[in-house]
Amino acid sequence: MENPAISGLIEKLKVPKNARVAPSLEDALINVNKITERAGTLYEKLRYLVDYKEDPHIRRSAIERIIKRKILLERADGIGLSLVQELISGGYLPNNSIADSVIREIEAIVHKYKLLEHFFPLSFKQEPSTRKILVSLLSTEIENFFYPNEEDNYVADAFYLTMFDYVRVNSGISDEANKVQILVACYRALLNTDDETLLYKLWLKSNPLWLNPLNEVEIEVIAKKSPMIISGIREALIIPLSFRIIPKLSNYAIYFGLIHEIVRAYGAESDRIFRDEILRSQFVENFLKTNYKRQYDRARGAAMRAIVYIFLTKVLLALSLEVTYQIFILNTAEYIPIATNIIFHPLLLLFMTFSVRPIGKKNTDLIIEGVQKIITGEGIRMIQVSTKNTGFFNTAFYTLYFMMFLIIFGGIVAVLQKVNFSSVSILLFICFIALVSYFALRIRHSANKWKVRGDDRTASMVFNLFTLPIIRAGKWLSRKFSSINLFAFVLDFIIETPFKLLLHFSDSFMFFLREKQCCCAHWTSEV
Repeated sequence: MENPAISGLIEKLKVPKNARVAPSLEDALINVNKITERAGTLYEKLRYLVDYKEDPHIRRSAIERIIKRKILLERADGIGLSLVQELISGGYLPNNSIADSVIREIEAIVHKYKLLEHFFPLSFKQEPSTRKILVSLLSTEIENFFYPNEEDNYVADAFYLTMFDYVRVNSGISDEANKVQILVACYRALLNTDDETLLYKLWLKSNPLWLNPLNEVEIEVIAKKSPMIISGIREALIIPLSFRIIPKLSNYAIYFGLIHEIVRAYGAESDRIFRDEILRSQFVENFLKTNYKRQYDRARGAAMRAIVYIFLTKVLLALSLEVTYQIFILNTAEYIPIATNIIFHPLLLLFMTFSVRPIGKKNTDLIIEGVQKIITGEGIRMIQVSTKNTGFFNTAFYTLYFMMFLIIFGGIVAVLQKVNFSSVSILLFICFIALVSYFALRIRHSANKWKVRGDDRTASMVFNLFTLPIIRAGKWLSRKFSSINLFAFVLDFIIETPFKLLLHFSDSFMFFLREKQCCCAHWTSEV
């Protein structure tokens, strides 16, 4: 084995994990009654139909949502017990498996962040985004407390250490900033890490003692330098350079994805698989044979969720505007535009996602070869990431892109006007087709997670050329719509608080009844 990053990964895996001690017989376990658990789980499923998120990010998002409600809305103190109970009722933690001593540890984490906020400089504390950043960091730390992911970090760091010497970036920023961009790109490419989790990981890199027991003086020192640290992290996540690096790393992310799976399956024994080429090839072949179809099925499930999400959060609201506009402004009702905006876009999303082709054995052979290159550290190609063009070429490229944008959307508008679409109907059609195209691209990418990318074919390049403006418009709309999701707002701020209070009351009442039943049984036995 030649790759020092893989050797370092093996050494880290051999170090005993700091796993939480399993509950002993003397520990009281946190219990939620079955009715509360079923109702809470059903609510969480409904909640994420109207707030589309990818599966790896749902749990952290749920923790953040609960913390926001508990601290910001309910102004509650001592949220540890209620937080754990809600995570159990939502299906994120197992019932009757969490010791009540965990509550003290959760409270300690919450108290640490409250102290951090208390010691922030006043000007920084008053910034609107500061509380949001704190809640994000706290939510990620609590998720990592319940679901530590050392192996994920070990593999992602090995990915970064392997590729760092092969990525050449001439970006005009400092070498240290370049390193951060490559690290962020590796995490995004390999683990699909979201910005909230990356914020926490970069926070820990800037504050390596943060997870150690800290006194108030030490927290105050960290708080004083936090504005500069957080500003640097936010800038690192906003810079588009990491997104330009990701496509260059896509195949290597697949190879490290298989290394990740070997580590998951064998842990500290992974060294044996890495060193034995036959065993390694067998593992890769068997894993991919099973997961090609599994990933495809997951993509189909994501497509159905995306259709429900778009319909509930976009189509219903938009159609109400369209119908209102036609009746009260145009004094007529055009059924073809309304039916088109209801039927066409879900069917388009289904077609774009269900038409993904199966991945064959040739792809498996390429991955086996690629994993071999990573293990030995041989045959890794140099990656050149070009910076944005300047001067004449920059102006020419943006002019060409703008012309493509006008031609594509102008053509859509011309066709729709021919079939009597109103201006509102045209606007809705364009918004929906952009959103659907963006979601379809994400889902197709998920379905092809294990597909090695080769040189783009001419037909594929031409297709991408003409769909790029639509997809980019969909990405922009998705981000804007996610911040004004009316259904999610109603659920979070109007329905969720009384509903969760009702579940808490139900759980407490059932506990009260069990106590009374036990007392009666004991009294009867004495008589």
